[in-house]
Amino acid sequence: MNKIKKTFFVILVFSFVFSLGSYAQERTNVIKANPIGLALGNFNVTYEKVLNSKSSVLFKGTYAYSLLGTDVSALGLGAGYRYYFTHTKTEVPSGFWVTPQASFEFGSIKDNGNTHSFTAFAIGAEVGYQWAWKNGFTLDLGIGPNYTIMNASDYELETTSGIVPSLTLAIGYAF
Repeated sequence: MNKIKKTFFVILVFSFVFSLGSYAQERTNVIKANPIGLALGNFNVTYEKVLNSKSSVLFKGTYAYSLLGTDVSALGLGAGYRYYFTHTKTEVPSGFWVTPQASFEFGSIKDNGNTHSFTAFAIGAEVGYQWAWKNGFTLDLGIGPNYTIMNASDYELETTSGIVPSLTLAIGYAF
């Protein structure tokens, strides 16, 4: 029931923001979130600040409370630089982009009555496309590799690392 309330609240907030309508002003800020992640137990929000006609910076925050039915409590922060290849054809924050990025996450996983703490650091890149319509609504899609190093309190998985996929699916509002 809690997930349904949280999902309803996010939809309500996005509906309000999207109803603000269109106005003739340069859009240099974007707030976006992944609605599918929320339904699966991972709330994330991204703030994008347009720097100039070709690029922007991204700041991400994540809170995970469930992972495939497992009780998780994790916080994460990330940052990236986004370069828009199509800046001559579309106005930033719209267009085809590439983003080098880094993130840090820490938390705990409860499994069979045991609690395991972990920290993870990831560095990688994504390519994708973002649509920003005149009414402010945005849709952001991207994919890429991340090299992740994870330290866990569990003896078997004390330290592990490797390349994992990084995906972006976010809806938001540009203002």
